Amino acid sequence: MNEVFDSQQMTVEYKKDDNIVLVVLKGKVLRDDFRTPMMHAADMVLRHSCKILAIDVGAEVKLDAIDINWCKKVLMTNLKKSGLEMLILIDGNKQESIRKCRDYCTDKIKTVICKDYDEARAQTEAAITASEEADRYAAMTREEALEYMGLSSDADIKEIDDRFWQMSKRLRGKDDPESKSKEDEISANYDIASGRRDRRREEQALEDAEPKKFGRSQTQWRNIFHYYWKTVLLGLIVTVSAVLVIIGIATNSKTDCSVIFFGNMNFDNTVVREALLEQEIRKPYVGYADLVVPNDEDYPDTDYGAQTFDAMLYTEPDVLISDNKSYFYYFDNFRDLTPLYDRIMAGLSEEAKDVVQPVYMTEQDSVRYKNISLLGIGFETDELGDPLQFSDEPVMIGIEITDPELAVKLGVECKWKSRKTTLILGQCSNSKNDDQTVQVITTIINRAVAG
Repeated sequence: MNEVFDSQQMTVEYKKDDNIVLVVLKGKVLRDDFRTPMMHAADMVLRHSCKILAIDVGAEVKLDAIDINWCKKVLMTNLKKSGLEMLILIDGNKQESIRKCRDYCTDKIKTVICKDYDEARAQTEAAITASEEADRYAAMTREEALEYMGLSSDADIKEIDDRFWQMSKRLRGKDDPESKSKEDEISANYDIASGRRDRRREEQALEDAEPKKFGRSQTQWRNIFHYYWKTVLLGLIVTVSAVLVIIGIATNSKTDCSVIFFGNMNFDNTVVREALLEQEIRKPYVGYADLVVPNDEDYPDTDYGAQTFDAMLYTEPDVLISDNKSYFYYFDNFRDLTPLYDRIMAGLSEEAKDVVQPVYMTEQDSVRYKNISLLGIGFETDELGDPLQFSDEPVMIGIEITDPELAVKLGVECKWKSRKTTLILGQCSNSKNDDQTVQVITTIINRAVAG
């Protein structure tokens, strides 16, 4: 007899004939309504030594961040402890949220999506068959594999290779399940008869016996260096280059001010340096970091640009100048420009005043953009900040030159394919000289307009 746990929102049933625990959502599941049934499901999996959990998610699920965190930290842990080997999500409506759930869960446990229970049952039968086959081949001896191939126990590797190609030749190119199953069977026996399976076992046993350094064996470290030496070398080059940037600027005591351009751009600093020199700013430093944020056009890796930008920030620049897509992600590096805004506007020509506008952001906006960036590099949802816990008060982080052509006049070459670049000029959070900031910003904007 099947075991059943029933609630108003969900039914959990152990399907004895199929050896599946099935969870069916009856309607909208809100917050805590799913927790007790799902823990019953984990208990059923453990109690019946069941390897498959199927969840029919045809109904709408609404979970807040706390519930999602509970699923990741508590539910998944209990399911794995229960001995679960496969999670099946039954979704006939192709919901995007279910696909995302599959993508997350598949790293923890084998997870598939099926359109109905019949397909889920077929998946179960296939999984059981594969498991039984794996157990059978794991226990098979080399002599048994040779006997399957019709060879004597003293057959050499050439005889084994020739026999394998003879047996598999007639199955090549066939796409029916029976042929594929037979081909897998021949390949598994060949793997054992040729001694490859036993060599892998010996190598694994030797690796397991090796002393571990930082959680990895000597073999694993050799493999990492072999395959990723170029990445390691690039990382060293980037780090050394960043250090050189810091030393080059910090040791130059004659530098009166520092201006940093950053974004997806190439930059020639000639025009900006000349404009600052004309204002009797002695030996200004004008640098740039090529950053691709957000990288929605699949540009090559930009670790060097990010490292360079981080290094430049240690030099306490007065002014930061960003393209109009990158600054969203660097809110914390800008100071509120409101106290200096009137002074800056007073120093601009009338023509310049017509092509500029203040740019505002809130701390909430900043957290949202940071979250997008963190998700892009693999952070989990529960590791992100909650925007609603931060201020929604607008902060003036800069002044935008609204004409893209003026960016070109300053030496900026936009690298975006799908958008034009305008520039946002702001005071760096590390700046210690308000007068210098006002002078630099007004000088650069006036020069852009004057050409």
